[in-house]
Amino acid sequence: MDKIRQAHDVMKSSHEGQFRDDKVTPYWTHPETVVKTLKLLGVTDHDIICAGYLHDVLEDTEYTSDKIQENFGDRVLSIVNELTFDDDITDEQYWEGCQSMSTDAKWVKVADILTNLGDSGDKSSHFITKRVEALKRLLCDLELYHTK
Repeated sequence: MDKIRQAHDVMKSSHEGQFRDDKVTPYWTHPETVVKTLKLLGVTDHDIICAGYLHDVLEDTEYTSDKIQENFGDRVLSIVNELTFDDDITDEQYWEGCQSMSTDAKWVKVADILTNLGDSGDKSSHFITKRVEALKRLLCDLELYHTK
């Protein structure tokens, strides 16, 4: 089975029965939209695409780091680990964590933030501010990387 298809299937089965905040939309639509956004941004790297599908599995499912490593390799696991944040961190810790990510993880995080901001539903001003600030920092970093 192709690695990207396998990542999609693992993501979908791992998030089975979970829903977005609206309690109606299946959760798996979020990682699918993250991957669509990555592709719109021009990302074609298979490991980054796999990490896009799997970016929430460690936080939200029973799927383990060992399984990611076994099925997708060290690089995908490394990217997913970088993207796994504790919800209880401060704004500054969130921004610093985003800035210290690898370029691969930054691409996924940008797509994740754009997807979250585009989701329907009420969002607190704190939620929006936190993500827009992180997005600005990430885009500046990626622009510097892209122009090298």
